[in-house]
Amino acid sequence: MRHSFADWLSHVVFSTGLLFCAGTCSFFGCSLDPRSDENYGSGDKPTIPEEDLCKGSETRCAGSALQKCSAGRFVNDRICAIGQLCDPKRGCLDCSPSLPTTCVGDKVHTCHSDGTVGEEKETCLPKSCFGGKCSSVCSPGSELIYTVDDRNRFFSFNPRDGKYEYKQIGTLSCPAGNSLGGGKANPFSMAVDRSTRAWVLYSSGEIFWVNTTDASCKPSGYARLQNGFETFGMGFVSDAEGSEAETLFVAGGSYSNQRVASLARIDSASLKLAKIAALNLSGQNSPELTGTGKGELYGFHPGSSPFVGQIDKTNASTLRRWTLPSMGGTPTGWAFAHWGGRFYIFITASVGAGERSMVWEFDPATGKAIEVKTNASYKIVGAGVSTCAPVIIG
Repeated sequence: MRHSFADWLSHVVFSTGLLFCAGTCSFFGCSLDPRSDENYGSGDKPTIPEEDLCKGSETRCAGSALQKCSAGRFVNDRICAIGQLCDPKRGCLDCSPSLPTTCVGDKVHTCHSDGTVGEEKETCLPKSCFGGKCSSVCSPGSELIYTVDDRNRFFSFNPRDGKYEYKQIGTLSCPAGNSLGGGKANPFSMAVDRSTRAWVLYSSGEIFWVNTTDASCKPSGYARLQNGFETFGMGFVSDAEGSEAETLFVAGGSYSNQRVASLARIDSASLKLAKIAALNLSGQNSPELTGTGKGELYGFHPGSSPFVGQIDKTNASTLRRWTLPSMGGTPTGWAFAHWGGRFYIFITASVGAGERSMVWEFDPATGKAIEVKTNASYKIVGAGVSTCAPVIIG
């Protein structure tokens, strides 16, 4: 999602003759992204959302912490144990009552209405219990979020225990050609399939397959620039709730104009891209995508008025939309993933003369967005999660 200064500069000089950089420059170049929103001004002051304010007896979950309202502010009431889930109304639960079954190791158990684990129903093959059922498709590690940063470092990211920890797997060295804007190509977006294989799109328009156990990569064979799609956000979505079949959806178009975009699908077998329809961007930038095991497609639109929207897979219309608070300044890099009923937004913003990288957790059930990782160490430019990841924490 982020491009080097040489990449950006070459494109701008060639196409417009203008030179401008709102980010900071270093050995790796200027951190301005072609997707950055020109509506932001360098003098804009970041606004801090009042997410900690509350009234009466309100409760909420912040990661694994159950918080209650005290004197008008949320304070921790208890911290759920590792493996438990936090429910704002019920407290710390061992499983989600919204799902009929839950995985305990390699075994499928029922889940009682009070959030306690019930009787054993089935024993799965080793490391093949996902989402409360045995899966013949999901691979070990397919329940994690995977990310890549602007220095090609490849990580897993685990939100389950509320620690939101990155674990570096390796460094990408995919043999990408030149960027569409000139210069060296960088990772632009990413998706992960049910076999835990990462599909990493570079700013050259090429897609590489990355092994999520050692970060090794190889060309996918995807023919770049199909149907006018130069670069795009991407995400796998189950074909239906509970289905083990999935489809790779992409949203984008021109590398140089991120204000016009369409939705398309890429056939995983033939690697052919088929356009679906134009997207209504509401004046924002082209979205990053993420999908779920329930067959739902979502997009994160960065910009002066960022929002998350559920996208109709058949016609690209917006089914639902949630407006997000300001995320600290001009966005210079971002990525997006769904996990456990919540959305994780990895975003780096220019603040004054520097940058600040953050991770935000957005819960559509409550409409609240919380900054769960402040001053993160990595500028994440791509994130992917498979449809094997939980759709509800449990």
